[in-house]
Amino acid sequence: MGVNLGVLATIGATRLREPAHWDREARPEGPPPIERAADRLGLEGEKREAFIQIQSDFFEGMRESREELERLRQSLRRELMAESPDPATVDRLVVEMGEAYSRLDRAFVDNVLESREVLDPEQEKRYLAFLERLRQHDRSGPRRPEGPPRKPRSRRP
Repeated sequence: MGVNLGVLATIGATRLREPAHWDREARPEGPPPIERAADRLGLEGEKREAFIQIQSDFFEGMRESREELERLRQSLRRELMAESPDPATVDRLVVEMGEAYSRLDRAFVDNVLESREVLDPEQEKRYLAFLERLRQHDRSGPRRPEGPPRKPRSRRP
């Protein structure tokens, strides 16, 4: 579960930054993505500012967590490729990676709970629908643009 929520949180952070996800017509100019999300939810005044602050804090934490995970992955890779990998170092790095994923999960959960507190029932419904689309994306991978289905690749003998 830990890795799934971490992946979902990462996708969510990326998706909120992608203009096409909240608004099918990508607008390169205009308000920043978090503000567009607030617009899409119909937030105004203090609720809008609170939502934007919650998301901004979350994305900043996500950036830091992703950097930490990348540092840990690189360290683990170096250790595994060493002439004589130290099992204790490998174990420590794996534990640290698990803890980092747990922190990502916790940050995502906290973000969702805090976000829901500032939303009215209709806004909350739209926000939760967005999260559900993210969950489906996490399960099935990115969706193809509309068009004819791909033909299966033939395998060469």
